[in-house]
Amino acid sequence: MSNPYSDQPSNPYGMPPQGYYPPPNVPNYLVQSILVTLFCCLPFGIVAIVFASQVNGKLQAGDVQGAMQASKQAKMWCTISLAGWLVFLVLYIGLIVLGTLAGGMN
Repeated sequence: MSNPYSDQPSNPYGMPPQGYYPPPNVPNYLVQSILVTLFCCLPFGIVAIVFASQVNGKLQAGDVQGAMQASKQAKMWCTISLAGWLVFLVLYIGLIVLGTLAGGMN
């Protein structure tokens, strides 16, 4: 039984053709990028979103190496955004404590 619209015979079992390898599972970090953009550091989060949005397109184009690189960059910028927020939070709390201590000395 063959497909009249194709030169190759149809596959009655729904299996992928020989030589077909599914693309690897490369995480895109899009959800994490959006969350750090909303809650942590806007500029770094936007950069993370840009890299995260490139991952799926590169996988569909067959550029697995480029998708892995974009995924790595998205993860890095998510981490930088989160770390920047944590540094800001520690400094902010430290200034509040110092202000409270300085105000209590008068």
